[in-house]
Amino acid sequence: MKKWNMSAAVIIILVILAGVDASAFTDQATTERILRENRHFINFINVCVSNFDAAKRDLLKKVYSRHFNADVAYLQSDYRRAYKSVYSSQKDMVVLYEDVLKSHYLEASKNILDQLAPDIIRSKNPRARLYLTLGYRDRTVSWTHYTVAEASNPRMYSYKLYKYEDGIKMGRRAKRYGFLALFESQDLSSKRKIYNHMMKREKEKGRPFFNRFLDLKEDDYINEVGKTYEEYEKSVSADSSSDTKKAVEGKPYEKKIERRVRFRNEKRTARYILNAEFDKAEDIMRKYIDDFNFKLILSTFEFLDTAATAPGSSGKKIDYASFKVHLYDNYLRLTGSSILDGLYRDVKVDDDIRSTDEKKSDDEGLRKETPLKDRDADLPADKGGEKTDSTGKK
Repeated sequence: MKKWNMSAAVIIILVILAGVDASAFTDQATTERILRENRHFINFINVCVSNFDAAKRDLLKKVYSRHFNADVAYLQSDYRRAYKSVYSSQKDMVVLYEDVLKSHYLEASKNILDQLAPDIIRSKNPRARLYLTLGYRDRTVSWTHYTVAEASNPRMYSYKLYKYEDGIKMGRRAKRYGFLALFESQDLSSKRKIYNHMMKREKEKGRPFFNRFLDLKEDDYINEVGKTYEEYEKSVSADSSSDTKKAVEGKPYEKKIERRVRFRNEKRTARYILNAEFDKAEDIMRKYIDDFNFKLILSTFEFLDTAATAPGSSGKKIDYASFKVHLYDNYLRLTGSSILDGLYRDVKVDDDIRSTDEKKSDDEGLRKETPLKDRDADLPADKGGEKTDSTGKK
């Protein structure tokens, strides 16, 4: 009996000690996770605000300031204060996300698709119609995410932010499909000119692929397609001032076999473009041009904007240049400076000089405001996409 009591006592002590350590570890691990995911929310919305709505700088500053102080509290091992600051940061961030999604993604995507729809439908191009359909579909999905976030528990801030983020992503993809539909709706001659314009931009960056076919008339284009590699090498060597030779000589690490492969791929691409087999041509061009879709859409805007203002044109109906900011945002790129980068020196550490009784009172108030069940539901998902409650169960 004594032996059993001793064993039971040892087990109880070990359980108590393990429970204390596990609790401390859980507080630290949970706080670290919500800080990391809250930082993701801030970085994500920073691109949207910087591109579309610089007037919301003060609200973004308020959000980041609270996140910054949560980081400081975490370094001080004050995990309760860190959680409270993150919770407060997300409360303001929900307002920011909601307004940005509604104004610059739901409304903007619908306006863009509606502007492009008449010319796309008139073109009777099946691929263009498909992209337009996908654009309207994703815009509807974006609205669904917005509605779900609006209807969710008002205190579940992180869940709302995840749904708003999904809505922004779908809004971006809706606009991206609309821009691809715009390119596909162009006639064969316009598509060839858009490819030519895109390749000229690549040439300015010192990339030799397809340089010898740029701005050639149809007869010269066909003659260039019929050249052999030996004839190409002789023509480059004979013309010391040729742009093609400069481009080739500008790549000292391009081996002879690589240059021969590039020549063969250029020849195949030129034939595909000549025969209007653009899908096959793009498969080859993607190997030599990074960010192909981004550059193709950008070249489409620039070509159409120039064509609309050219003499003899029917006039400018759509402001294609205004679409560029949406294109950059679709690919998570900034059109100007980052607002968040300018806030790092503006934030200050809020010293927590309250008494122990005041801190305890605040903690009790936070627990009353956010019941245990809601607090667990509000915690962001882990990397596996699952959530854990206060007992650690999934």
